[in-house]
Amino acid sequence: MDSLATTISRWEVRKALEKLTKEVRDTYDETMKRIEGQIEGDRKLAEQVLSWIIHAYRQLSLEELRHALAVSAEMTKMEPDALVDETILTSVCAGLVVVDQQSGLVHLVRK
Repeated sequence: MDSLATTISRWEVRKALEKLTKEVRDTYDETMKRIEGQIEGDRKLAEQVLSWIIHAYRQLSLEELRHALAVSAEMTKMEPDALVDETILTSVCAGLVVVDQQSGLVHLVRK
């Protein structure tokens, strides 16, 4: 669906719709290729976000995820400047990650 966002004419929309895959697996594979094709910093951040979400014992809130991603071995205290913005966290994941605006929980687009 993200590919539709870059279309500028009806013709381009029709062409993009023709290319959309019918199978969910193909869609996820295509999304993962987009993630892998990003610049290194964005790709690594997306991998970390997905890893935290997939391996967490329970669903994480946006703030918990932001803090988990901000922690590094060199830190002796939490640095507010190390917190990544919600928009960046979700955008680098190419549509796979969403934040529930009511609960503040972060999860994969398909729970």
